[in-house]
Amino acid sequence: MADERIDEHTGLYLSKGGGSTESDDRQFRREVQFGRSAVRLRRGVFTSTEHWAPLSPQQRHLAQIRAVVATRKRDPVISHQSAAAVWGIPLPEAWPSTVHVLAPPQSRARSKNGVTVHRSPIPDADVVDVDGMLVTSPARTLLDLARTMRFATAVVAIDHALNPRSAAPEVFLTVEVLREKLQESSSARGLVRANRAISFARPNADNPGESLSRVAIFELGFPDPLLQTCHPNPRGGFYFTDFEWPDYRLIGEFDGQGKYLKDEYLRGLTPGEAVTREKIREDDLRSEGNGMARWGPTDVRQRRSLLRILTTAGLPVLR
Repeated sequence: MADERIDEHTGLYLSKGGGSTESDDRQFRREVQFGRSAVRLRRGVFTSTEHWAPLSPQQRHLAQIRAVVATRKRDPVISHQSAAAVWGIPLPEAWPSTVHVLAPPQSRARSKNGVTVHRSPIPDADVVDVDGMLVTSPARTLLDLARTMRFATAVVAIDHALNPRSAAPEVFLTVEVLREKLQESSSARGLVRANRAISFARPNADNPGESLSRVAIFELGFPDPLLQTCHPNPRGGFYFTDFEWPDYRLIGEFDGQGKYLKDEYLRGLTPGEAVTREKIREDDLRSEGNGMARWGPTDVRQRRSLLRILTTAGLPVLR
């Protein structure tokens, strides 16, 4: 049964909110103290364990963002990883434990109490109202990530935004838009890093695992692969390969953890049927004279494993 004290839209209870009472405030603090049915997000902001428990890590970070917005005297500008959470831009690492916000260079705001402050000029065009929150635009968010985060993180984020099949319409953009936005910036901080990530990004990486694979392939010194190469299916239709090196007659496939388990990948098939279909697909691709190399998330994280898989398949290290 839903907790009537919780706002239906935000999933939060504010101790200084319009519908709050001293009795409810005391009850929430008591429930948190004894580890019962409430979760404290920040001072004066609570939610129920019933609401909190099923949330994904990204959704929990969104709840933390809303808690910060609800308790600041002035509306903060949500930025960096936190803005990525709002826009649905994936990140390969865990969502941050603090909420990231922008402040103008002259601001005296400091990072504390679960808020990380970044000082930077904030043109009006870089700020968008999203469901009552001020958030950096998708382009500004991507550039902030590219300037400050590790290369692989920036590539995952930019690859997502460049792909019209994965990015929401309001997030989808082009390399040209990103480069133009970067040139407009008055700050040289992180410029080289951002340009490198933009140059490496591709519009046809289907998921973060493929983006991380491509970064690993590059950093291990292998030749650059083609992405999503089309092959005819003898029974009709087409196959698209994750990675391909035509000069070496080699196809690479990233097998994510949910490939044979999650409904969005199975598309109505049972796991067994999906495995059988994939075996037929691989046989058809091999019949064209191609070798096959497969890897998963663990191999991408443990680079020696991916190095072994690809060199065993005949791919040379060139750099």
